[in-house]
Amino acid sequence: MHQHFSVSPEETVRAKWPHEIFLINLVFNHILVFASTFGVFSTFPMMVLIVPVTSLVITGYIMIKARQIANGNETWFVKSHWVIAAKRNKHFLRLLVVACALIGSGLWISKTMGWSKIATLALLGGAGMLPFMISLLVLIVLGNDSMYQARHGKLPKEYAEQPSAPSNLATSL
Repeated sequence: MHQHFSVSPEETVRAKWPHEIFLINLVFNHILVFASTFGVFSTFPMMVLIVPVTSLVITGYIMIKARQIANGNETWFVKSHWVIAAKRNKHFLRLLVVACALIGSGLWISKTMGWSKIATLALLGGAGMLPFMISLLVLIVLGNDSMYQARHGKLPKEYAEQPSAPSNLATSL
């Protein structure tokens, strides 16, 4: 459920921005760039580092900018969308740390115990990468929905019902 607000076109552009940046990190960086750098891993192994470095820069920007917006004189609607994007960004970082820890520890255990390469990849793909990719897909869908809501002057009901919410509520959908 969400609620609709009367916001200016400039506000919708500013409210969409954090979701667009977040989606660029998820879709472009973690899917497209990762796939292309992984394809040239045998020739350029250090090229894979582009993905985590870019991701850290983007996530850092979202976190820092969300704090600046929260303390600034931006409208309540824009601030709320930055809070939503920052929360999802934190969730993604936790998810990424867990996936990396699972894969790293799995590779270490595999090497220590002398497992075959195929068995290791199957186990790590199922236990580490599959849950990460499913969660990534959910975050992409949520990010797209948030961008739609920002474009149409909407907020999730839990953010619209906060004490700092404005009283110019137009309609409830």
